[in-house]
Amino acid sequence: MKKLLIVLTGLMFALTLVSNAMAKTKWDLHLNYPAGNFHSKGAQVFADKVAKATNGELTIVLHPGSSLGFKGPELLRAVAEGQLAVAEIPTGMVEGDAPVLALTAQPFISTNAFEQRLLYQLAKPVYAKNLKKFNQMTLYTSIWPFSGIYTQRKIQSESDLKGLKMRVYDGTGLSFGKATGIAARKMPFSEVYPAMKAGLLDSMYTSSPSGVDAKAWEILKYFTPINIVGPVNMINVNQAAWDKLDKKIQAIVLEIANQMEDDMWNLAGDMDRKSRATLVEKGMTIDPVSNEFRAELNAVGEKLRGEWAKKAGSDAQAVLSQYYKITGR
Repeated sequence: MKKLLIVLTGLMFALTLVSNAMAKTKWDLHLNYPAGNFHSKGAQVFADKVAKATNGELTIVLHPGSSLGFKGPELLRAVAEGQLAVAEIPTGMVEGDAPVLALTAQPFISTNAFEQRLLYQLAKPVYAKNLKKFNQMTLYTSIWPFSGIYTQRKIQSESDLKGLKMRVYDGTGLSFGKATGIAARKMPFSEVYPAMKAGLLDSMYTSSPSGVDAKAWEILKYFTPINIVGPVNMINVNQAAWDKLDKKIQAIVLEIANQMEDDMWNLAGDMDRKSRATLVEKGMTIDPVSNEFRAELNAVGEKLRGEWAKKAGSDAQAVLSQYYKITGR
């Protein structure tokens, strides 16, 4: 009887260990940018906090630099189909599948951090409704500083843009190129440097932190802060993967994610200032945009936003109307 009790106790202990092991979940997080980029560093902070708060019940393993092999436009469907449990998805890169998600990536729609956040908050319910169709939800978002243009020559007016061979990363960049005479090419960030070296490109459209990541000063001379867009990145999780988590774990993750969103949005301004200082230190010239050039850019932006809204649908148009009313545009 004593031996039987010992055996049963051992079996129960083993089953408990197996049960605990099975309860642990690991997510592989696709990230688009290098490990040293502030978005990737933020994702690491998020992963570390989740692992600690859940006592290891949920671990998130980071894969920066698109090392899992997916490109920006593929990410919405990759998460929808469960190829990725969780991924960093720039809203402007997936408008081919869901045009309305490019709402926060429209040209010259906001002029400061407050307006950027306001636009996203207004768009959030529309985003959630559309992401549900793609079997996913957003844990938190982060924001890039406004994008400018990096060139080999000085840019002081709309006419100076004509003829540039520019790397862009989304549909907004392609539309802006078409409207201004830029030969715009959409390509992954990892391919920009070789394309510059080969002479296929002579300029790029991106933020100041990305300019630092790319060591833009090695090839380009000027950064002109036209502030075309402050792109929003979503950290999205596959709905089935999310539903497998215990309700208590879900609550913990959401609490951390809410705080993460505030932290990342606040961080963007600091990163912009630091990155611009680095660009200047490395020898790049940052030219301010004149009032005349700004007026030209705003006119282009207004035209492009109107064209985009027609194809994006009534939900997008309603958000834009509300945003314009609040901001007095």
